[in-house]
Amino acid sequence: MAKVTGPLMSMDASGTIGDALTFSKWKGRNYVRQYVIPSYSNTTDQANIRDIVRKASIAWKLGSTVGGTAINSAYKLAYNVAGALLQVSGFNLFIKECVAKNEGVDFDGTLAVPTAVGDVTPA
Repeated sequence: MAKVTGPLMSMDASGTIGDALTFSKWKGRNYVRQYVIPSYSNTTDQANIRDIVRKASIAWKLGSTVGGTAINSAYKLAYNVAGALLQVSGFNLFIKECVAKNEGVDFDGTLAVPTAVGDVTPA
């Protein structure tokens, strides 16, 4: 059942109505979409993407050095500044670029991270 803020002519709703419509909010914008039962893709490509995202998340959180690139406070600041211009977090931009850098090549489990913001050429 949808949860409505302000009865009748409400401008805010979230939840699902009868397996038909799903109301939600994204970046402060309300939207509605068709209800879809999520599927869990177990393809090799999807497993690789999940592995890339997991490893990149851990590297960002721990401030690791990956392949000679130190993910330190200066590196994170560059991503935070670039992300702010795109209205996304620095972390999200970093994850996006890590996926782009590792996607399309045979991912062998070794994460390649961008040396700087915008370095998405596959390793």
